Amino acid sequence: MPRRPLPAGSTLALLALAGCADLRGSESSTASTSQIVASAHWFRGTPLSLEPVTQADLSVNTPLANGATFSLLTWYSAQLTNRTGDAFFPDGHGGEITELDLVANYAQNIRGVDVSFGGIAYTYPEVRESTREAYVGGALDAFGLAHAVTAYYDIDRGDDFYFQYQATRSLALDEQWNAALAVLLGYMSDGQALLYFGRKTSGLSDLLLTGTLTYQFDENTSFFLRGSGVTVPDGELEQALDQNGLEDSGLWFTLGAAWGL
Repeated sequence: MPRRPLPAGSTLALLALAGCADLRGSESSTASTSQIVASAHWFRGTPLSLEPVTQADLSVNTPLANGATFSLLTWYSAQLTNRTGDAFFPDGHGGEITELDLVANYAQNIRGVDVSFGGIAYTYPEVRESTREAYVGGALDAFGLAHAVTAYYDIDRGDDFYFQYQATRSLALDEQWNAALAVLLGYMSDGQALLYFGRKTSGLSDLLLTGTLTYQFDENTSFFLRGSGVTVPDGELEQALDQNGLEDSGLWFTLGAAWGL
């Protein structure tokens, strides 16, 4: 979803934008958070941990006068065991945070398309070097599916692009239960592939299928169960994982709860 956060000037400017009275909308800011336990942690086709983790996020969303929304989000992942299996993160970090992300996001609907852009700072305490990305994306509903396309550019260590397409189908089972199925396809340029797979070759890095069952407990609270499976479509990237003794496909489950105000 960092030790070197977004540039201080940019972050302060965005905070000033959200706090300026003449730019804010008439609605109050909202906050949401979620907490999950997952049986593994994967990122863009690479296994970071194949043992249980707990992850949480906190987002503060501020409506602006032009109809847009500015959001600040923090997200972390903590290792629940000292072992990580055939994955990138080293053993010995049970009970510790292994990833901490900070996100600044601007979102606005433009002619029926939900457009967003922002920056992400990734920190991996004691397990990997930090990095930063800028991104821009668009989402819309068509043909009974929710479609989203996002382009990420690593401005720090990778200095290259990652492109992601996702299609989601949701179905309301009754007033409280909802089911969703999503497919995601990711493509890496060679700079990103070198950073995450250790091999400088561009290709399709991840094909991810996710099914989610959600129970809406009340207006502010929901619980969800999710199953996910991933594989690496590109043969060279798959081989890079295999040669390093890492898994190139996986299946994991997530149990979580979300709250919003």
